[in-house]
Amino acid sequence: MPTTSSLILPLTAQSLQAMPTAAPLNPIVPKGEVASAASLQDVHADELIVGRPLESPLYDDQGVLLLANGAVITSEVRRLLSSRGNGRVRMHPSDVRQATLQAFAGMGGGGALAFDSELTRKLDQLCDTGILAVVNKGPAVKDSVVIVGRKGYDQAQRQQLQEKHAQNDVALNQLMQEALRGRSLDGRAVAGMAADYLQQLMADSDCVLASTPDMLKEEDLAARSLEVSLLSMALAIEMGMDAENVRDIGLIGMVHDWGMLRVPPKIRQLDRPLTAVEFLEIQRHPIHSLEILQQMTSLPKTVALVSYQIHEQPNRQGYPRGRSENSIHPFAHVIHVADSYLALTAVRPHRPALMPYAAMECMLWQGKEGVVDRKAVKALLQMLSLFPLKSFVALSDGTVARVMRRSPKSYATPIVLRIQHADGTAADPMDDDNLIDLAENPLKVQQALPTPGSGEVAMSPEFLKQTRGAGRGRA
Repeated sequence: MPTTSSLILPLTAQSLQAMPTAAPLNPIVPKGEVASAASLQDVHADELIVGRPLESPLYDDQGVLLLANGAVITSEVRRLLSSRGNGRVRMHPSDVRQATLQAFAGMGGGGALAFDSELTRKLDQLCDTGILAVVNKGPAVKDSVVIVGRKGYDQAQRQQLQEKHAQNDVALNQLMQEALRGRSLDGRAVAGMAADYLQQLMADSDCVLASTPDMLKEEDLAARSLEVSLLSMALAIEMGMDAENVRDIGLIGMVHDWGMLRVPPKIRQLDRPLTAVEFLEIQRHPIHSLEILQQMTSLPKTVALVSYQIHEQPNRQGYPRGRSENSIHPFAHVIHVADSYLALTAVRPHRPALMPYAAMECMLWQGKEGVVDRKAVKALLQMLSLFPLKSFVALSDGTVARVMRRSPKSYATPIVLRIQHADGTAADPMDDDNLIDLAENPLKVQQALPTPGSGEVAMSPEFLKQTRGAGRGRA
């Protein structure tokens, strides 16, 4: 018979459902081993790291004892805790430090619309021809990309990139505001940003993608447009496009969503799923973007067409015209995948963000269902890896690491940097032994973890139901 100090309550689906919704802190735990209710910290069960022991009891958010001190977090225990109620538990601060990554918080982590105009009529006629192929005029950029391998980021380059992001964010936001005022703009300013990013991506794409700000706010359209642009360019490189095509995709990624600024803020910021009438306003934003882009000079001819089509889906459930796969420009497929992935990993007023691993799972499902283009999703998987850049993972030795680079050998074995030892203490990021190429090491990824302090969640049937209608509602 186990002693009280090592007791693990019989945690089964039946016992979890049978537990009362409220009760005092359980008195069976020996006196002195229970922290006061006020000192306990609230976390989501998805944040618990498999294999970590608890030094103190664990409770639900109503004070019901779920696990006694000495219990070990297993995959099944974590799953059951996550599925119970709102999935939140309360823990002693020492267990929060030992069994989660909260101490590391701050690391960064269809159908056609009934509208018509001369502008959209010309684009629709072009789409109807089905002649939307992309041809390389020069060599594929991929052939000139530097494969960095097991190596940390160049900190000087990363600092320079972060400063460049901040400068471009301000410049892009100013251009947006000028465009909203109806002023004529020179598109070469945006094209210059895309050309500069292309050079950086060729030198170290992992460092470039990892240097974007974590947890962007939805209303920061300029910063989000830059992030969509960078990821779209990286996917285009992976898909074998030449420099001109990659630059054009980057430029379009920066400007395609400007029409969202004409959507009423009260609709963009609603903390619930949109009604059909409200979503009509969202569906109109590609048209608003087209109108704004008419004020920009020196733009490639493809910019208007691709911006018009980015929210179309291969399964004909997208908008604004419900186009089929062959009637959608290849550039639009690429940017749609980048935009969708980044939307899933961002907090929305009506839902939390998905963990990067869960977002990749969702994108693979969407590719299978025809919500997004399969070839572009394959490029996303190869570029970010199954455990995407900047995400956190628990390894088979009980330690925790952050994904630093993709592996050229396999999307399932990225290069990671150990950040936490199995006892919960911080690992030295400057120790070369902590930079691990999982393709060359017997260690395996045991568990995907949420970004510390982000509130990210794992995939669930409820979340999947929301994304199932991504063409008819917000992602």
